[in-house]
Amino acid sequence: MMKAYLLTLIALFTVLSACEVYEQDSYEEYYVVESYLVANRQLPQVRVSTTAPVNDFYAFSRSAIADAQVQIRLLDTSGSSIEEVFTYTSDSAGIYQPMDTHDVLPTRSYQLYVTIPTTSAEITATTVVPDTFKVISTVLDTLVYQSTEQLEITVSESSYPGRQNIFIFNTIALDPDPAMLTPIYADFLEDEIVTLDELTNTESGLLNAANFTVNQDQSITIRYPWIAVAFYGDNKLIATTIDDNVYDFVRSESVQLGGSTLSPGEIQNVITHVEGGLGIFGSLASDTIQTYIKPFEF
Repeated sequence: MMKAYLLTLIALFTVLSACEVYEQDSYEEYYVVESYLVANRQLPQVRVSTTAPVNDFYAFSRSAIADAQVQIRLLDTSGSSIEEVFTYTSDSAGIYQPMDTHDVLPTRSYQLYVTIPTTSAEITATTVVPDTFKVISTVLDTLVYQSTEQLEITVSESSYPGRQNIFIFNTIALDPDPAMLTPIYADFLEDEIVTLDELTNTESGLLNAANFTVNQDQSITIRYPWIAVAFYGDNKLIATTIDDNVYDFVRSESVQLGGSTLSPGEIQNVITHVEGGLGIFGSLASDTIQTYIKPFEF
């Protein structure tokens, strides 16, 4: 779900004209971290690098930090004390892998702790992992594009502390053949508005659970919009709930990319929730279904 250009965007934060947090007269280098915990899956890799000036070509390999000491810490149920520590080792510059086996626990808090021995810098961030959920409705093996039989997905009850669930839905084409594009996306590709790679994985953006039908058993039913389908054929549909860190990053990132009517002097920085640096240490829970989309036949 998460876009590969997140680190590239972070590399530009320090030179944005609307800097309230990072306001400065000249470029200043910051450490950048990136990692995403997924409920009930193994610990993820952690990427550690630095920012780069806006007029420099950005490549992760050039900005990677090779000598960081990286830990992910499981906090107790109150979120205030360390219950378990998982250490990381570097398999290539800037990319750190867990040395321990651990399934990420839903609804629990985890802390990222990174130190840079050469500068004594410390970078920390904390996430609360969303509760898990399942797609509990029966989804047809085959659906006709734009037919009256709308694709509906019902997911089981889930929770996140202090707010309703925030969803992101992704449609991933398993056979992204240009000849199989739905009409609107075929036009986009022809007009060079998007690339084929961008259409392979389409994303809904942020959707609050309040936008959907809440059933008596507290499950949620979503009418999946046809506009989310870029290709006929086999498609994976991924429903994802996100933590506050990912939510704040995505919604503030969309403003940086032009998703706002604010003038440049009013645009605030991307929200990262990282102490001692920039980046994102987030978490999510997801479930996946698959179906075949047929063209509509007149």
